[in-house]
Amino acid sequence: MIPDFSRTTVETLAKRASFLCSNPDCRVSTVGPNENPKKATVIGEAAHIHGARMGSPRFDTKMNDATRAEITNAIWLCRNCHKLIDTDEHRYPVSLLYKWRESHEQYVASALGTTSDQFLYQIESVELDQFQEYPPIIRRIVIDKSPGWEWRLTAELMKHLNDPIYRRLQDLHNGLYLREKTNISEDDALDWIGQITGEMSEILAPVNGLLAKMTASWGEPGIEGDVNEIHHVCLLFQDYLQQIVKFEEKLHFTRVPEDYMRLHQLLIGQIGSQINKLSIIPKKAEELLLLLDQKENDDEEYEEIRTEIVFELPPEWEQNFQKELNRLKKESIIVDRVDSPKDHKSKKIQGCLWSVFFLVIIYFIFNSI
Repeated sequence: MIPDFSRTTVETLAKRASFLCSNPDCRVSTVGPNENPKKATVIGEAAHIHGARMGSPRFDTKMNDATRAEITNAIWLCRNCHKLIDTDEHRYPVSLLYKWRESHEQYVASALGTTSDQFLYQIESVELDQFQEYPPIIRRIVIDKSPGWEWRLTAELMKHLNDPIYRRLQDLHNGLYLREKTNISEDDALDWIGQITGEMSEILAPVNGLLAKMTASWGEPGIEGDVNEIHHVCLLFQDYLQQIVKFEEKLHFTRVPEDYMRLHQLLIGQIGSQINKLSIIPKKAEELLLLLDQKENDDEEYEEIRTEIVFELPPEWEQNFQKELNRLKKESIIVDRVDSPKDHKSKKIQGCLWSVFFLVIIYFIFNSI
């Protein structure tokens, strides 16, 4: 896909700006008479906020061409201001340009629009209130609602809310911070292992429900998604991932007796490594925009696209865990008697572990137009 704006996008952008430069220090009219009475002279241009091509100002390597060509990535400027922002990208960063555009549209609605336009803008502003502390791109997506905005909003919210959590998991894995350690006694070690494996068997349960709710928030084919529902499910994901971090921290910062250290090491990081797979959600959601563009051009009927992620134990993990349990029994750390409570506990641990990891399918439902 060519990351240039379509004619429709340019026309819509110019009209929303009332053909005025969106730079609040300029606001010159970008349209005027022409020598030809049937034409008008236009000195306004649709400028890319994030650059369209490698090497251009404010180019973002994480964006794809579909998002670069969206109206969300555009701002209407006169030719002089367009040149100005591209000459000094440090003085005119992305956040400032988004602020220019939002402020300018507010100006157009309040100063030049009808009373109904002003009321409509006030109504839309209420919807934006929940995103006041979020990056400006998120507010822009909600305002523009360009085709496929549901997936784009999901992607940006998931990145903003959850990237710091994934980074913390990585920092934990790399041993980059410390917490006070909890000591587990010899008598309590098996109970503690049983508690942890029990938690592991339950901790993945919400994933399918969260993903189903996310898909539902995007709306049925031909029906617009729900901003509030998309935001809500992304917040639920954030809360869920924060609980995963707490669980992994509990594992990392617990000191068990030497005999149980191998079992402990086998448990550390298993949940975190699986949950990390969910970090592809933003990328997959943005890929749907590329598919949407292709389907619109091909004029095909609705099509369902599914992407799956599998949560599973590493190779030979179960055998290694069983080997450690057998070693503890053999060395009489776990007494192997039928009436031994600890023996029952060891069997319960095995049962829990075998049900910890199951096939989890992420269904990204893409319905082309």
